[in-house]
Amino acid sequence: MATGATYVVTPCHNCHAQIEDLAHHHGADYHTVHLWTLICLSLGILGENERTYLGPDLAEYGL
Repeated sequence: MATGATYVVTPCHNCHAQIEDLAHHHGADYHTVHLWTLICLSLGILGENERTYLGPDLAEYGL
């Protein structure tokens, strides 16, 4: 939160769940995404229904 980052990238589902819970608990203003989600997004193979955790700046990217 001190860095002002808008995204936190996590390597696994367990990490994702914990960091997202912390964000909600502390009222943080960042999005938690899996590394795999960003890889798929960059390759253009991320499905429309797989964009749940992306922020508004990336949710429509590549559609």
